[in-house]
Amino acid sequence: MPGYTLRVARGAILTALLLLLASCREATLPTGDGEAQRIAAGRIVYERKCASCHGPDGDGNTVTASKFPYANLIDGVWRSEGTAEVIERQIREGRDPMPKFEGKLTDEEIRQTVSFVLELSREGTR
Repeated sequence: MPGYTLRVARGAILTALLLLLASCREATLPTGDGEAQRIAAGRIVYERKCASCHGPDGDGNTVTASKFPYANLIDGVWRSEGTAEVIERQIREGRDPMPKFEGKLTDEEIRQTVSFVLELSREGTR
């Protein structure tokens, strides 16, 4: 019987420890919808790779880009139609003076950046 009692005691202690650890765990952050997550991730890529030219808020008012009319991403004026597909192609392939980012960003990072740029544009034209 002593072996059985010892196993029961160990099981009870293990259960108590697991319950204690579970109660100490921080609550997880709520997850948003997929588009909100894509925009948030795109903001990070934008800040790292795009803001130096296009500006932190996308207005294009930087030493590098202020002389180029299409550097402003928030005025709703695009070099072409401004669809997600065209913006993605421009990020991938570049277009003078903008460098290409294919090979520098993953496909997912490019799509995330497109989502963020479109969100910047929507916010800027409100």
